[in-house]
Amino acid sequence: MASPVRSTTTKKKFTRHASKSPKRNQSPSRIQPDISFESEEFAYSDPMDSSRSLMQNVVFKRHDRGSLSPQATQLFNSQTTFEDEAERSWLLENIRSTTISIKVDQTVVTINGNYAFRENQPCVLFLHGFGSTRNWANWIKLAYPLSQRNQYSVIFVDLPGFGQSSGRNLDQTSWKRYGPEILIAILSSFHLRHSASVVAQCGGAATTVRTINRYPQWFRDRGLVFSNSVIGDFGESKVGGFENNLTKFNIHIVVYWIPDQDHAKHCVAYKRWNKLRLAGFRNLQLIDLDPATQTLKQFYPVIHVVNISRCSSKNEAYVYKLSDEFIQQVINILDRKS
Repeated sequence: MASPVRSTTTKKKFTRHASKSPKRNQSPSRIQPDISFESEEFAYSDPMDSSRSLMQNVVFKRHDRGSLSPQATQLFNSQTTFEDEAERSWLLENIRSTTISIKVDQTVVTINGNYAFRENQPCVLFLHGFGSTRNWANWIKLAYPLSQRNQYSVIFVDLPGFGQSSGRNLDQTSWKRYGPEILIAILSSFHLRHSASVVAQCGGAATTVRTINRYPQWFRDRGLVFSNSVIGDFGESKVGGFENNLTKFNIHIVVYWIPDQDHAKHCVAYKRWNKLRLAGFRNLQLIDLDPATQTLKQFYPVIHVVNISRCSSKNEAYVYKLSDEFIQQVINILDRKS
């Protein structure tokens, strides 16, 4: 796989050292990672012109495991969730586990990920929401149908503070400012030469919105799927900038909304999406789902997977139980057939 053209400037060795202050009792999740970026690569803001859009303040280093992680192996062997032997075998044979170290300015994070990737295939990044049961496994039931029906590459990650990625437990305030750069570094680590789609829930969708406002080239001509994209700060330089980016870069988003106590219809995001719907805005579609009949709040029985998540749910894997109808809707959106 070809790598983007590197900068010709002399590279420095960036090392993140632990504080020398008196030791405190900290959980491993609260300790900053000690990472040396000896052979770092720069993220890039435009996949169509990677050599001329290198981001000097965002470096990464991807390290693929020699084998599937114990968590992914244990998850994929669940015959309750993966009843189809063909699906189970495909996951075990084709998904790869990886760790992506990212440095944005002086902030360092390590991202846990799992993927099935082929060069020149369209690519989908899956992002979870915020909560103790949220991690890369939530959307995994989309991996096999997307690969088989439409030959998509798929990337599943734990955002900082979730799953096995670094960061304070379930905390997004420490990395929210750099969320767009972290997403771009994740995508850049796969050396993509084309834009990407995103399927995201709640906080993952909010991070994607802010990324579109900073780096819309990464989603040019793509279809994206959001579920309950609660967001107060759109990260716009001026009001209406988000809609302008969707139009200018031909980005289409479908937002599914299932009201509950955390995702009420009087929130800022829903009001904005609904206003766009009423105005007939063509690049964003809001779809209200009935909580009594929809499937996005349904999970398979909890799977015991050691250390897959955080806090009280650290040994519990939650996988969305998606209907065949919804899976086909997602495929149609990604294919821009909706």
